[in-house]
Amino acid sequence: MSETRTKGIVVGACMLAAGIAYFYVTTGLPRRGAIDAAFFPYALAILMIVLGLLQVMASWRRSPEPADAASQDEIAKATLAADSEDPDIPEGAKPDYLSVVVSLCLIAGFTALMRPLSFPVAAALYLFLQFSILSPAGKPVPHVLHAVLAVLIATFVFLLFRYGFGLMLPAGPLTPYLR
Repeated sequence: MSETRTKGIVVGACMLAAGIAYFYVTTGLPRRGAIDAAFFPYALAILMIVLGLLQVMASWRRSPEPADAASQDEIAKATLAADSEDPDIPEGAKPDYLSVVVSLCLIAGFTALMRPLSFPVAAALYLFLQFSILSPAGKPVPHVLHAVLAVLIATFVFLLFRYGFGLMLPAGPLTPYLR
């Protein structure tokens, strides 16, 4: 069994186990209708289970010689094509762990600021900073575009939850201005 195949199976099994555990925890949430506070945890748990199963199946079907498997298996063909379409990564390039750490810090900051600043403001700040961090290196960063996208996405999500699903996200100082 090749190392890539084994890693894929292990990652898929971990995702599947996490999805099942998350689904079990979600069953403890109170239900009040089709779309309520438990809807998204259930959707996330089901998505994690499905993705875990797909990862295990795709990795299991991958043979040690990808060129031979590609001729027999459509999934392996698609995977091989996707692997070959990845952007050029220089040999010996190291993963960007600093971006991962900064992203985790941004998530923690977003969570801490959501209540005092309100969801839309905290989400817009988080998205703007996250877009800037994930922008390709060596190219100009379109800060105005990122700011507009961050505000639009944060506003859309807030309004969708508040008026579409009837779920209240923290409004903080915006509370007097909302009906």
